[in-house]
Amino acid sequence: MFLYGTLCDLELLQICLGRSLDEIDKQPARLDNYSVFWVKDRNFPVIKFVEGASAQGLVLFDLSNDDLNRLDFYEGSFNYELR
Repeated sequence: MFLYGTLCDLELLQICLGRSLDEIDKQPARLDNYSVFWVKDRNFPVIKFVEGASAQGLVLFDLSNDDLNRLDFYEGSFNYELR
């Protein structure tokens, strides 16, 4: 799963997942032709297609159903769904 924005903060991500990040296969990543923008007057970002840009983020591999549910719960506070 590609993450960008607030969940790239490893301390926050560990709290959201409820387990050590040492247990999770992860690596820095870049999504070409996209850019991250912070929503005006809000505390969260959005990602949009921008030709020639690149969005920095983090890829998580082999997440459990519990991990996905926890991330959905976190993102749900922003009216966003992962799936």
